[in-house]
Amino acid sequence: MIKSRHWCLTGLLLMLLNLSACQTSPEFKSKGLFDWFFNNNSQTAPTQRRCFSNLPPPRQRTRGTVFLLATGANTGKLTETSTDVKQFSQTMQHYFKMHHLQICQLSNVYKAELEKALYALNQQLISKDLAIIYFSGHGTRMRDNNHDEQDGWDEALVTYDIKGKHRYDIKDDDGLRDDRFVELVNALPTDRVLTVMDTCFSSGMYLGHSTPDVLLANARRKFLVKGPLGTQEPRFESNKNTVITHEVGNLDSLKGLLLAAAGEKEAALELPKQGSLFTLNLVEQLQMNADLKQAFNRTAKQVRETTKHRQLPQTPQARGNWEILEENSN
Repeated sequence: MIKSRHWCLTGLLLMLLNLSACQTSPEFKSKGLFDWFFNNNSQTAPTQRRCFSNLPPPRQRTRGTVFLLATGANTGKLTETSTDVKQFSQTMQHYFKMHHLQICQLSNVYKAELEKALYALNQQLISKDLAIIYFSGHGTRMRDNNHDEQDGWDEALVTYDIKGKHRYDIKDDDGLRDDRFVELVNALPTDRVLTVMDTCFSSGMYLGHSTPDVLLANARRKFLVKGPLGTQEPRFESNKNTVITHEVGNLDSLKGLLLAAAGEKEAALELPKQGSLFTLNLVEQLQMNADLKQAFNRTAKQVRETTKHRQLPQTPQARGNWEILEENSN
């Protein structure tokens, strides 16, 4: 009994010494409790890719720097998200004249990688910087785990964690929920945030049967149903001109400007061996030297025209404040 108490006291003493070391270390003081907790409790990914690790400290540069985090994941039947990430990154680098160290590309990104990349971006940003966040991949929905969604569903990004897993091995946390994503984005220390989503994450909605033309005959919807992800495709009912379906909750609170590939009642499409319909058109417009707002408006028009024969055409949406781009406009 005495020996057991001795070991308990020794363990308690070591714990107190460790806590004391954390509180007095320069790293702990400079980064704070939240940063320390994040780095010591976040999950790890099979890859060791890091973002924005070779940049000088933020205090050594001027405000108004542009950073890009471009990610995607080939899950389900999607095959071209890596192409989307590459093309979007190259186009944005040219458009904003970014140094390559200000760009992080994570194709086939894992959930833990995406969270840590957003954290790394957080550490680089200062007021008036412009942060661009891009994701191409499947969107899905999960049972609401904190009762903050009116329809009982969370929307989510489907990260590469599910690749190769049998549907029974997939967990409901094998994706980044919308409320967690919004939390990480809204924590960035700048109000100038441009989020570009080429996914059904903006909606998680079902696109019904249609009469596709040749171009869209083999197009793939970017909504995933597998195991606890999606569970089943959301249904909609048509009543004259009214569509009854699930609505987005947390994404409405994203700060800055959100460009979504599809509306809340629609699905985004990927064209085999080419790329996602929205990204392909946006990149093409920007390469024609259109400014970003003009490029988006032209893209939205072209995507609607291309998909107009479908029961629910794909209609890109813009929500938020375009003025965040003015300081870095061409």
